[in-house]
Amino acid sequence: MAVTEQRVIQVEDGAHIAYEVRSDHPSGLPILALHGVLVGTSNWIHQMLRLPQFNWIAPAIRGHGDSSPAGDSPSIERAALDALAVLDAEGIDRAVVIGNSLGATVALALALLRPERVIALVLAEPSVPQLLPNRGGDRLSSAAERARPLLEAGRIDDALDIFLTPRVGADWRNKVGRRRLAEWRKNVLSTPAWFTAVEAFNPGPGPLAALDLPVLIVYGANTQAEYRELTLAVADAVPSAEVEVVPDAGHGSPADNPEAFNALLVYFLTGLGLVS
Repeated sequence: MAVTEQRVIQVEDGAHIAYEVRSDHPSGLPILALHGVLVGTSNWIHQMLRLPQFNWIAPAIRGHGDSSPAGDSPSIERAALDALAVLDAEGIDRAVVIGNSLGATVALALALLRPERVIALVLAEPSVPQLLPNRGGDRLSSAAERARPLLEAGRIDDALDIFLTPRVGADWRNKVGRRRLAEWRKNVLSTPAWFTAVEAFNPGPGPLAALDLPVLIVYGANTQAEYRELTLAVADAVPSAEVEVVPDAGHGSPADNPEAFNALLVYFLTGLGLVS
């Protein structure tokens, strides 16, 4: 029976990065799984449990779980280097890197910074607003600015409303258990800073066009229009990318419809000859 191990490393700036390892087969294909804002490593619970043939490594991005706080000015590039440090700690030279939302943007940055460490990319709704005209209207940073004074005033659930109601519905409190709700209430403290970091991330069209790796980009059929636009902007910038739609899913397709997401993941990896 598989055991999910909780581990922590210290990176070069002194921060601590917590991560989970779940491996029924330690020699299996390593998958580095990078989560979105709020959800933390639970983003990948349905993959880690249902696809035990892989060697799963799931870091908690700063400001989430037991990792160090994000600080006022985190960066996508710094998060990518944190993830690489986790691979180093595990003695893994190359991995399939998958990400959802913020994690997909970090995964993309990791591939641009250290392509030799990446076997393939699977990106569920990455966001690079710099690719859109007028940066997409700064929608992410606008949400961040509305949330900051609420968080400073201790109005945690009011801040959560800004991020969750458009995705989950106004009754989001009734849709999750106490553990998930506690996780959201802790992780939301870093959400405005990470939204601002996503807005600032600007890899430029040239590096994206030159990305020479197998890339699968997916989005949920029921995702918000702005997230679909952001996702397709990345797909347009990466000519080699395959694009698939996950049915009956929103922005968090790995958790919304894990059966369909997992089938796409395994099909993609099988096509690359990485699994049989």
